[in-house]
Amino acid sequence: MRSFTSLLALTLALTACDGGTADDAGVDASVASPDASPDRPDAMTPPDPGADAGPTTGVCEGVDCGPVGRCVEGAEASCECDPGYHADGLRCALDGCPGPECPRAVSEWETLWQAEWERRDREYCTELATSTGVDQEHYFLSYCIDGLTSMWRATGDDAYLDLVLGLIDSTLADAELGADGYRHWPGPATNGGESYPLWESYYWRHVVSLVRVLHDNPEVRARADYQARYEELLAFSRQHVWEKWRSRGEGNLYRSRTHMASHWARIGMELHVMTGEMEYLEVFENISFGEMPGRPSNLREQLYANPSTPSAYTWSSHWGVPEGEEVQDTSHAGAIVSFIVEATEHEMYWTADDHAALASTLLDVMWQPDGSYARNVDGTGGLYPAPGGRCGACGRLHEWLVLGRRDRRVQARVEADYTDGNLRYFGTQALGIAALNARYLLDGGPVY
Repeated sequence: MRSFTSLLALTLALTACDGGTADDAGVDASVASPDASPDRPDAMTPPDPGADAGPTTGVCEGVDCGPVGRCVEGAEASCECDPGYHADGLRCALDGCPGPECPRAVSEWETLWQAEWERRDREYCTELATSTGVDQEHYFLSYCIDGLTSMWRATGDDAYLDLVLGLIDSTLADAELGADGYRHWPGPATNGGESYPLWESYYWRHVVSLVRVLHDNPEVRARADYQARYEELLAFSRQHVWEKWRSRGEGNLYRSRTHMASHWARIGMELHVMTGEMEYLEVFENISFGEMPGRPSNLREQLYANPSTPSAYTWSSHWGVPEGEEVQDTSHAGAIVSFIVEATEHEMYWTADDHAALASTLLDVMWQPDGSYARNVDGTGGLYPAPGGRCGACGRLHEWLVLGRRDRRVQARVEADYTDGNLRYFGTQALGIAALNARYLLDGGPVY
C-alpha cells in the first residue's frame, strides 16, 4: 500500500446528489431582524466541581487524564476514570472487550480510508478545491475537509493536516476582495454573481472546527508554519465569513430551516471558544435555546419525543410548525447532529442526554436491520435505498456517524452496515469519522 505521504505529494502538486441542493440557497438571504440578546446567565459551562475544594498539592498540574477522567491529588497524581474506562498511567483508557465486540482499530479504518482516497476522493476533492466554487463546489468540499480533519485527529499524522490545509488554501485563492472590504467567492449569474450564505456556512463550519482544534493544541501550532496558518484562518473566519454575512442582515445567520441555522450556531460556537467574544456566543445560544430574531422557535423547542419510540427525538425542519408537520429529512439532519455532538464535547448547553436521544433516533427509528434507513427522522418517507434496490442515494448518514464517539452500538452498526455502497458518496468523510470514533472509544479521546 502506498504511504499517505506519497498520496499527499501527488495531491498537493495540483496546488450531485440530494444531500446538498441549491433550492433553499437563497432563502431569507436578505431578511434583516433586530438584534436579540436575552438577558440570561451563561448556562453552558457547569461550575468546576474542583473549585474551592481546599488546598492542593500541585501534583495534578499539567496532567490530562482525557475527557473521561480527572486527576486525583495525593502523594502522586493519579487518574479517576468514568465507568467503562480504567487508568493507564496518567490517561484513561477503554476497558477491555471480548473479541468481536471490540471496536475496529484506528489503523484498520486508516487502511480503508487510504484505499477510498486513492480510488475516488483524492481526485474529486482536489477538483472541488481548485474550482472557483461558482457552482456550489465548496459546499461539497466540506465533506472532504471533515474526513481529512477526522483522520488527522484520529491518527496524529500531520500529513492529513497538511493536505486539508492545502485544499482550504486553494479555495482562499479564489476569494476576491470586493468594494465592501470583504473577500467573496463567486456565485451563479442567477444570484448576481454572488455566493449564498448557505454554501459558505456549510463549507466553513468544518473549516472553523479545524481551526478550533489548532487553537486547542498549541504544541501543534509550534510546529512548522501552523501558527501562521491558524492566525490567517481565524482572521478570515471572523471577517470574511461571519462579519460579512452578518453585516448584510441577521437573516443570513438566523435561517428559515433548522439545519441551515445550525451551520451558523456551530461557527459561532467555535469562534466563541477561540476568542471568548460574546457576539458569537449570543448567536449560538439564540439558535440553540434562546430567542431567534424573526423566528418563532429555536432548536431546543423543535425537538420532541418520537410518538412510537419515546427515547428518540423527532423534529420539524421549519420553525414553529405543529409536531408531525414538515418533518426533518435524514440527510440535512446530519448537520444538526454533528453540531450537537461538538457542542456536547465543549460542554456548551447540549448534553449527553441529547446525544443518547439522537442515537436512539438513528438506531431505533431510522436505521433498518437490512442496512437501509428512513428518509425522515421520524422513520417516514420511505427508505434510502429501497431494500434490495440500487444505492442511488446512499451515504446520507455520514454526519450521524459522529454519535459513535460515545456509543459502541452506533460504531458497531457502522462497521457492519456502512462500509459498502455508502462509501461511494464521499466515503472518506464516513471513514474518517469512523476512525475518530474508534480513537474516542479505544483511548477516551482524540490525539488532537
